[in-house]
Formats: sequence, structure tokens, C-alpha cells
Amino acid sequence: GGWSRMGLGDSWDVEEQEETDRARLISQRQGPPIHSIVLAVTLFLVGTGLLIVCILISTGGIDADYFFPGQGWKQPAFTFLALGLVSFVPGFYIARIAFYAWRGEPGFSFSQIPSVRM
Repeated sequence: GGWSRMGLGDSWDVEEQEETDRARLISQRQGPPIHSIVLAVTLFLVGTGLLIVCILISTGGIDADYFFPGQGWKQPAFTFLALGLVSFVPGFYIARIAFYAWRGEPGFSFSQIPSVRM
């Protein structure tokens, strides 16, 4: 395997190669990537929960000093904010693509969702 030099008589058709690649991708994807969608929805829900906890700590709805003595409210709030955003953003992005692909909206397809092997 590897690279080989093309001769003068050889031709390389870009459109033919793109059609072959597209057909290979379509044959690999038979339906929606269920594992990826489950992971995205889980990340979305966990991120939402962490952001709600961040808001509750910031507004005083949860006493941060009870769970994190001597640290005030800023450090736990920013920790939950960072973890919430890291979970929420990719979860929302992939879940949104999956939802619109499921509805059949133009410009969205399940092939845009990266596959996760579990």
C-alpha cells in the first residue's frame, strides 16, 4: 500500500471519487446513530442540571457554605458553571441536529452526527 506515481495515460476523476466516497458513507450508515444520540441527550440533561445548580448557588437558593464550608459561593458556582457548559454545549448541539434530522428539516441529516462506539 501507499502512494504510487500516476502515468501519463492515467486519469483521476474527482467526481467519480466523490461519488464512491459518498456511497461508502451511505452504506456504512443504516439509521440514526442511537449511541451518539443517547450520549448527547445525557450530556444535555447533565449540563442543564449543573447549570441550574450553579444558578441556585449564585442566587442563594442552595447554601454553598453547607456543602463547601469556608469557600464562599463563587468557587462552587464557577465550578458548576464550567462543568455545566462543558456538558451542555456539545449535548445541545448534537441533540439539535438529531431532532431536526428526525423531523426531516432540509440541511440536517443523521450523517452529520459523529458515531460513538460503546
